[in-house]
Amino acid sequence: MGDLTMLDFTAYALQVLLIIMAIAIVVHKNNGTIIILITTFSLITASLYVINRAPDVAIAEVAIGSAIIPLIYVISISRQREFIVLDKAMDDFIISDNTFTGRGYILLKRFTDYYHLELNLCNDVRLCSLGSGKDQKLCEDTNVDLIVSHDEERGVYVLKGKASSILMNKLEQMAKDYDDIEVIKFKDRDFGD
Repeated sequence: MGDLTMLDFTAYALQVLLIIMAIAIVVHKNNGTIIILITTFSLITASLYVINRAPDVAIAEVAIGSAIIPLIYVISISRQREFIVLDKAMDDFIISDNTFTGRGYILLKRFTDYYHLELNLCNDVRLCSLGSGKDQKLCEDTNVDLIVSHDEERGVYVLKGKASSILMNKLEQMAKDYDDIEVIKFKDRDFGD
């Protein structure tokens, strides 16, 4: 092995930093921080391209990875302003004594406040009349984020939503405090040819 130059040492240090950044991106939970980490990851990668004498690739990396991709994430996150819940249970779980004081409402309000979302409750009779086997299709075809139903046999309330939604992981975590609430996440279906 020959002597390490300062440029080699810098390249190795940046590669180690990339590994640390990648782990931080995967582990971190705050969306704003993740966007900043992704941007930083891209800038470090561009630096490595410059060190390896690929300035054209570095410019593309800075433009796409540090500017366009984070902008897309910010726009996507800012578009999620409300959380739409379909109440198929239609009992005192959400509305008790004609006011929003049910245990389900308190859980959902705590959840939406955590993400700074507006809680939008609906109990459209047409949507509620669909069988439980069609709940996944209902979530996929409409803007409904969560379906609340009551399993009379087991005596539990079932909250159903898309597994691909990051929000559902937090709701599942918050619902663990309740013995009679179960969270079910629909897997994304394959719509191949």
